[in-house]
Amino acid sequence: MTSPSLEEIDNLRKKSLRPVVVGCFVNEGRILFVYKSKHDLWQLPQGGVKNKEKMPDAFVREMGEELGEDFVKKALEPQFFGEDQLEFPPYLHGSRKLQADDGNEIEMIGKAYLFCQAQTSETDLDITKSEFDDYKWIPIDEARSFAEENIYQKGKQRMTLKVIDGLA
Repeated sequence: MTSPSLEEIDNLRKKSLRPVVVGCFVNEGRILFVYKSKHDLWQLPQGGVKNKEKMPDAFVREMGEELGEDFVKKALEPQFFGEDQLEFPPYLHGSRKLQADDGNEIEMIGKAYLFCQAQTSETDLDITKSEFDDYKWIPIDEARSFAEENIYQKGKQRMTLKVIDGLA
């Protein structure tokens, strides 16, 4: 599956969806989950795609910010493998502004999650260089139950389960 083009990513913005790259780091049949104590939430690392930014570049930049550049440099080139969309409840529509590549302002109504898988031989994550408080490598065949038990945000849980199903 090929990565979305710049035009396809911008079309997501024009649909009022913020494009978000989701990093699926896989090592010997295990997937990386990260934990943020502020939100008491386990999740997959993720972050917004900038205007006119290609998917591989967004992956390297965002995952470097989220996990530390040293960790990301040791992963193989990311492979795009799927997407999911989440629309916020109406009271959250417009809670954040978006901008299309042409500069037009757009009210955000949700997110478009773009899944990228990267194989890695590295399992040691220097948590002090990350935006998180803890991490775990979960066997892919156990990841579904881990996500169901540890991700309370229903939209994020659904997206994570779709990622896991895409890897299994």
